[in-house]
Amino acid sequence: MSTRIFAIPVKGSVRPCANFTVLVALAMGLSMATAHYTQAQESAATPSRTSVSAPVSTTPSNPPPLPVASDTAPNAQAAVSDEYVINPEDILDVYVYDVPELSREYLVNSAGNVTVPLLPKPVPAAGLSPDQFARALEQSFRHAGSLSRPQITVTVKQSRRSVVTVEGAVKTPQAVQVIGRTRLTAVLSQCGGLADDAGSTATVTRGSLAPRDGSQGGGSTGSVVTVELKKLMDGNDSGSHFDVWPGDRVSVDHAGVFYVLGEVNHPGGFNLKSADEQLTVLQALAIAGDVTSVAKKNKAVIIRKDASAPGGRHEVPLDVTGILGGRSPDPVLQANDILYVPASGGKKAMHAITSSATTIATGAGTAVVYRR
Repeated sequence: MSTRIFAIPVKGSVRPCANFTVLVALAMGLSMATAHYTQAQESAATPSRTSVSAPVSTTPSNPPPLPVASDTAPNAQAAVSDEYVINPEDILDVYVYDVPELSREYLVNSAGNVTVPLLPKPVPAAGLSPDQFARALEQSFRHAGSLSRPQITVTVKQSRRSVVTVEGAVKTPQAVQVIGRTRLTAVLSQCGGLADDAGSTATVTRGSLAPRDGSQGGGSTGSVVTVELKKLMDGNDSGSHFDVWPGDRVSVDHAGVFYVLGEVNHPGGFNLKSADEQLTVLQALAIAGDVTSVAKKNKAVIIRKDASAPGGRHEVPLDVTGILGGRSPDPVLQANDILYVPASGGKKAMHAITSSATTIATGAGTAVVYRR
């Protein structure tokens, strides 16, 4: 587009340099106006383009997994799957990166919340996965202004759904951490094995994770299965392959133990099969392999606990010969009874019986207990 410059007549006496200055100014103004008009026309003819930029998040991206505290039990981490949901009374291992004062174990209370230092109120945890709870903690720390860029890892250290509870006649009753399906023998071993007074059966109450196909008494939640311990402990028996699942409860029956000592072929302790078992003296002698050839059968004795007797025990004399001949009754043994059969030797045997009841009882406490 060309620009024409017209001379403007000016009245009066004006110097030539002044006229030139005015003409130059007018020319520059017309040029700028023309440029703006051309640009406006081109903008109107060209479709509008909107430049969209990606929003910049002020929230830090999730960091890569951080190493957990060294005291976290590895089997507890393995026991929890990605879909695990936190429950009340779970124990959580919370690791806050570069803040060791906050990195420790936390208990989920009965309301499903966790109380954490530096946070004004408890943080809800029940119903969340460990990763979701970690993000909830990070958000709570940011809102409270306690930590600007928290990086948190949460693992479940102990849960009601990752343990088998063992109670009753075991040496160390406890909640045993398991990883899914586990042999009952392995769980009992974690409890130190069976106690001496354990009966012949254990009762398994199934939890919510047990199989529903009825295998090994799976059934529904709360179904009860009775396990024979003798078969369970026999590795060659099919009954030894019994499995438990997280959430199951195992109760080993208390029955009691009796001892057969002195002149018998297999002295030691033997468990009663149940608290109601009626075991007689002759049956006990048969279990112990019968008396030896030097046994003084008419001088046998039962040493029985009795809080009202001197020394806390009293003695029940027995005539095994008379019992065998049907002339004397065959007494029933009680739990913790000691059946003692002395050796022949007249006065020496009588002295051993009358003066060594405490010694015999002490020896019974260290005797080997055989499971029937």
